[in-house]
Amino acid sequence: MNSKEIVSRFLEAEAKQDVQGMADVLAEDIVFEMPFALPGLPDRVEGKGTVVEFLERFLGKERGMFTGWDIYNIRIYPGGDPDLFFAELDGQGVVAQSGYQYRQKYIILFRVSDGRISHWREYLNPIPLQEAIASMQTGQVQSAHARG
Repeated sequence: MNSKEIVSRFLEAEAKQDVQGMADVLAEDIVFEMPFALPGLPDRVEGKGTVVEFLERFLGKERGMFTGWDIYNIRIYPGGDPDLFFAELDGQGVVAQSGYQYRQKYIILFRVSDGRISHWREYLNPIPLQEAIASMQTGQVQSAHARG
């Protein structure tokens, strides 16, 4: 499997909320970064076990924040060296506790080393995520973004 196929496999697993499938292509020393993380959320998570736990908390089918998670409009671009890729994609899901309709656009940088994803940096608009998290406390089902 080449580096682009590894990134594609990771994103296909995410679309199915398959955390184990995502973990299968992560390096043991993976670094996950969210430069625009919300207060209370880490902007950097290191190590496969810790990243997988983070993924379970948000995307896991059993105890994750979202049901009906999907990512789509996935576009993967080469990043100038054979192991660097950028992805653009859309995501949506329903917050399990509140019914809030979460919608997001992502730009992600992936670095693949020795056949595994070693660096994953995710850029997103933090406002919809903040609203989704707040909906678990307030019970608000729809955001101003969704009403449009």
